[in-house]
Amino acid sequence: MRPEHWLFTIPLRLRSLFVGPQADQELDDELRDHLERKTAEYVAQGMTQEEAHRRARLDLGRYRADPKKMPRHAPG
Repeated sequence: MRPEHWLFTIPLRLRSLFVGPQADQELDDELRDHLERKTAEYVAQGMTQEEAHRRARLDLGRYRADPKKMPRHAPG
């Protein structure tokens, strides 16, 4: 993994040891935000709301199965 990834990931992992439920809620919020953004992107490409939401969930499932496919975003 790239050093930048570790600089971002290590503090999050350490924090999750001490702030478990809050970290879980933040992760849920982040995943929900990702789904909403991806759904909006697909709707803008012409998909129906239902199909866009389904496709966004499928994308997220692929990322969970193979995290290397997850698009790289700058922290923040």
